[in-house]
Amino acid sequence: MPDGARAAAPAMHRALSFLVRGGLRGVWLRGRPPPGGFVFAANHHSWWDPFVAMALLHRLRRSTCLLMWQHTLERYGFARPLGVFGTGERRRGLAYLHAGRVMVIYPEGQLRPAGPVGPLAAGAAWYAERAGVPMYAAAVRVLMRGHQWPEAYVSLAQVPDASTVAARTARLADQLASGLAALDELHAAADPRQPLPGFTPALAGRRSWDERIDRMARSAPWQR
Repeated sequence: MPDGARAAAPAMHRALSFLVRGGLRGVWLRGRPPPGGFVFAANHHSWWDPFVAMALLHRLRRSTCLLMWQHTLERYGFARPLGVFGTGERRRGLAYLHAGRVMVIYPEGQLRPAGPVGPLAAGAAWYAERAGVPMYAAAVRVLMRGHQWPEAYVSLAQVPDASTVAARTARLADQLASGLAALDELHAAADPRQPLPGFTPALAGRRSWDERIDRMARSAPWQR
């Protein structure tokens, strides 16, 4: 990475974290990422997805990279200091993984409605196999629940190895499908004013106005 881009990266990560903290109630995580490089293969059903992934992993003190369509990267080339690289830059992606980075990738290839996982391309499994790193299915939902701001939930599960890229991609599809179904089931049954059970807060965000008012009221002199 050029020296200028390396110098810009910390400020860009702070800006990204500020964006997520300012626009969401928070990010909650279930599952623990492994040490070293791995492939973070997620569904893409919300505008927030790449911002949540990068801010979460940075909060976990992990170096990251993110795969973007080459023609899209031509519009957003300023994101390269964050480790963003294009679909035509496979060697760069492998080098990032070999250096211990976490690769964020969206194998559906496009933003889809917030429903079941769509057909998956083989890129995530290909990178995991070629770099010799684990692949984790990241089932992600950004939900509007019982507070003013949306909440992001990320459920991580390791995808078992397979003998071929195609078989590993099929296992990824199964993991994402089951992870999203479990998230949707929890969302349908849980108290909307409480975080989904089984998830740990990973990144704090904004509080609703009613919570702020309640906090100010509790600290008022006449309440003491």
